[in-house]
Amino acid sequence: MSLLNNLNKKFNSDIKNTVTLSVRVTNEENAVLQEIADVVGCTRQDVIYQLISDYAIPEWRKMKRGDESEIIETVEENNGVSYFLLNTNKTNSIFDHNIILEKGIAATFEDDYIGKMNRIKKGDVVFLYESGSGIVAYGIGSGINIDEPHPEKISHSSMRYQVLSNFAMLDKPLSARDVKRILDNDIPFAQTLSRMTNGEVLYKIIKRDRA
Repeated sequence: MSLLNNLNKKFNSDIKNTVTLSVRVTNEENAVLQEIADVVGCTRQDVIYQLISDYAIPEWRKMKRGDESEIIETVEENNGVSYFLLNTNKTNSIFDHNIILEKGIAATFEDDYIGKMNRIKKGDVVFLYESGSGIVAYGIGSGINIDEPHPEKISHSSMRYQVLSNFAMLDKPLSARDVKRILDNDIPFAQTLSRMTNGEVLYKIIKRDRA
């Protein structure tokens, strides 16, 4: 279904739980948005919302699932430790995010994702990434995976987690931009769990700043 068809169908719908978003565009881009809005009989905000819904959100979902078919890496850092970035799932559930940080765990939710926890071995370093803020905490994997016996109580069909030892919250989140600058490579922040090349460099910097 085209953008215009979606706008005609949805722009009058009651959209709840929204926030205001300011977007800077050129005069030419603004004119295009206004013309689309005029054709449909909606506002420019409706057009922007539909663009996000039709294009940005599907791309985000692809990013989120991008590592589902990947081969599990067997390569480790020189010291025998692997370094992982775990997304706290805040974009889907603030409750999941809070559970992870309050309990000091690494966790994945739902059948499509819980198998990723098996990648974290005893002694591996796990950085916890909060969408919109950055790395907010870290800890050491136990290698012992625990399946939550009653995931329905937290509105999930399944949940698998590891308790992190030496768990620590950062005084100030380390932004995605800073992480990319330090490691000098692209990090798939939106993915549930990803292995970080040269993660030892990041770990040393975080430990140094907390000393």
